[in-house]
Amino acid sequence: MSRRTRAGNNDIFDAPIPGDVLSALGKLGIEIVGEDSENWRIPCPAHLRRKGREDRNPSCYVHKDTGVFLCFSCAFKGPFVRLAEEIRGEGADDAAQWVSEQGVIDRAVRLLAGETYARKRETEEVTESHLALFTEPPAKALASKGITAEAARRFEILWDPKRKYWIFPVRDENGRLLGWQEKGKDHFLNYPEGMQKGDSLFGLQALEGEEGVLVESPVDTAVLWTAGIAGGLAPYGAILTPKQLRILGGRLSRLVDAHDNDHDGKRERRKVFDHFHGTGLIVRYFDYGDLAVKDPGEMTPEENRAAYKNAYHPMMRRLSTFGRR
Repeated sequence: MSRRTRAGNNDIFDAPIPGDVLSALGKLGIEIVGEDSENWRIPCPAHLRRKGREDRNPSCYVHKDTGVFLCFSCAFKGPFVRLAEEIRGEGADDAAQWVSEQGVIDRAVRLLAGETYARKRETEEVTESHLALFTEPPAKALASKGITAEAARRFEILWDPKRKYWIFPVRDENGRLLGWQEKGKDHFLNYPEGMQKGDSLFGLQALEGEEGVLVESPVDTAVLWTAGIAGGLAPYGAILTPKQLRILGGRLSRLVDAHDNDHDGKRERRKVFDHFHGTGLIVRYFDYGDLAVKDPGEMTPEENRAAYKNAYHPMMRRLSTFGRR
């Protein structure tokens, strides 16, 4: 996200910027629902006030380094302090004071560095022994996600018992541990910082055969397995890296794309189809039909099986629709 052109505020760099944007979002109780290389994606906190309804299909992006944000749906935008003001509801001065108390980054450093500025993220080495800190997810947590213990074990889904976080190990295509994703209520973190999760796909080590089912969230690979659908793969978010696309092209002959049933998911689904069209890898779309759901995790096993069974080739669906007009 371009800090000036998209935010459109002349005072962006006059406002305090939290030293750790992700931590500040967590303290404000803002859920992280996705990310790309530069931005966190969150439900817009101003949606109800501005549009009269909650943000069910989040399209608000917060720049990871500057905290500048923009909601592409309701146009709520500005420097990070505006988010704090919206959430805290105590006015601009209170928001600026609160952000300043989080530890701020020198404004001059960002201005001098311009658009090329990025905090250094040094990757800390992790080993298999680190995973010994975690346990199998408890029955209650598994039930909340609609997955079985067998499915969790198959996809190496773990649990941090102390902090009650889901742990999703990240491995490269050769199985080497790179780190993990932590997810919990109002918490999302990739560990260690700078981990190259785009070098592989979650579920790759459990893949058998040449058909995969692409989902956004690692937990949905286990949701599908619980429903009797094998081959779940997740890129740890909506956007696939060139390397992830290369891995898919090298391992699969068939792909059912179950990106989230929202604007961003549909956009990325089209990108995947266009990338592989004509390459020999057959791509079909997971058939959400008229279900008012976001992803497989919000569907029953029966609904998932039906959506998988009815997966369709997008060009055939277009031709069929055209023929009925």
